[in-house]
Amino acid sequence: MAGGKETPRQKMIGMMYLVLTALLALNVSKEILDAFVVMNDGLIKTDQNFTQNNGRLYETLKRALESEPVRAKVPYENSQKVKKWTDELYKMVSSIKSEVIQAEEKVPKEVADTIRLEYISSKDKYDEATRIMCGLTEDGSGGKARELKNKIIEFKKNLVSVLPEKMQKNTNLGLDTNDPPQKGSQKETWETNKFYHLPLAAQISVLSQMQTEIRNAEGTVLNELVKSIGDATIKVDKLAAQMIPSANVVTIGDEFTAKIFVAAFNSKMTPDVTVNGRQITETDETGSVIFKSRPASEGPQKITAIARFMNAEGKPEESKVEYEYMAIKPAAVVSPTSMNVFYIGVDNPVSVSVPGSDPTKVEATLAGAQGTIKKIKPGEYVVNVSGGTKCTVPVSVKSPQGKTANMGAPEFRIKRIPDPVPMVMGKKSGATLSSQELVAAGGVSAVLENFDFKASFQVTGFEFGMNVNGVYIPIQVTGNKFNDAITSQLKKVKPGTRVFLSDIKAKGPDGSVRTLDASYKIR
Repeated sequence: MAGGKETPRQKMIGMMYLVLTALLALNVSKEILDAFVVMNDGLIKTDQNFTQNNGRLYETLKRALESEPVRAKVPYENSQKVKKWTDELYKMVSSIKSEVIQAEEKVPKEVADTIRLEYISSKDKYDEATRIMCGLTEDGSGGKARELKNKIIEFKKNLVSVLPEKMQKNTNLGLDTNDPPQKGSQKETWETNKFYHLPLAAQISVLSQMQTEIRNAEGTVLNELVKSIGDATIKVDKLAAQMIPSANVVTIGDEFTAKIFVAAFNSKMTPDVTVNGRQITETDETGSVIFKSRPASEGPQKITAIARFMNAEGKPEESKVEYEYMAIKPAAVVSPTSMNVFYIGVDNPVSVSVPGSDPTKVEATLAGAQGTIKKIKPGEYVVNVSGGTKCTVPVSVKSPQGKTANMGAPEFRIKRIPDPVPMVMGKKSGATLSSQELVAAGGVSAVLENFDFKASFQVTGFEFGMNVNGVYIPIQVTGNKFNDAITSQLKKVKPGTRVFLSDIKAKGPDGSVRTLDASYKIR
């Protein structure tokens, strides 16, 4: 298997793949999905450019066969094998793209074959795509991903077989199929790393990336076949420093990792890199300089990297790149959307956050109902509504450039506070009490049970009644206290008698009055 130095085109593909990997580490929001659309469009354009370049190489080999049939015969025949293998694998990836789009978007094949990613409405879905790519197995071996991986391995072996012998160990074809390095006790496979639970937009971008790499591998081999008969090679004439981060949001205590490298550089050259004035010397197998940092506080973290290298003319050159990522505290977000409720007349606490954004730049408002929303501190609000059936909470973020971006408006239902429960001495209706306990209780209260908000009801009046020698005696009361008339009757009551508290008026914090009833048996 060829595993030597990477070609300039492979370096460019690698750079794009690292950008894709960085985006996959982020929380999936509308902006990230839009970023995948942009990236996918860029990959398609790159793929088209590679296809055109490869077409010119095929033409070069054909002309060489006409002018030098002896020297060009074997390279030309091998190029036709390369075309067959490439087209087969490329078409397989296109077919997989179409299949996952059909499954997630619920469209016929002819639509899935032609629809652009930006017009797909289910970009954030992943259930059907994951089922197709990874099956029901933990390692992803039960789906299309394993078939694709095996086909890629076979494809690379075939391509290597037609290379000149001296080039077989020194040509890097990309299309890595190795499992990612194990992190802790969790082990991922190539299949799960590429496709498991990734949104459709990401999976399509990964597949487009593979198609670009397939074309790049095709071009790499064709280029070597052309060189083998003495034709010209593709040259690199531009160098630029690049930084590819692992993520732009890092929790406090976690490690920020970024690759800083010179795009399309000489594989024998490692740039001299400083980050925020500090010399960085750690490198990986590609010659990329590895920068690591652990943020100690929340907020934006700025990085300035300077790479010094020798340009294509052998002269010293310097390139500067700046990057900013956000450090946040570790936090888990659970959103029970079916329970999004605001209660009338009470303070409803609300947490508002936008993953990857500075909490001080996030703002929330109330729309669709009468009420107020008050900011307690960054990320925490209190909503108070006075009526309606539903409302929304529009959320926006102000960028460092001062522009405001809308981040959505979650919908909330509006409900009135549940009815309270009438109680005497903490006992509900139907309980048995002694006359002395009733006298000692001194009145009736209305209690909200199993209600998590701070709210209370005030009893403003009720009717007390009981049977005395077959005659029902009602006593009207203002307020919630037992008056002297009630106390006098309770001292005469006999065991087994039932007393009634009816037409209890309880006023809630939302201003509504609830009518309640209760009765107790005298023991």
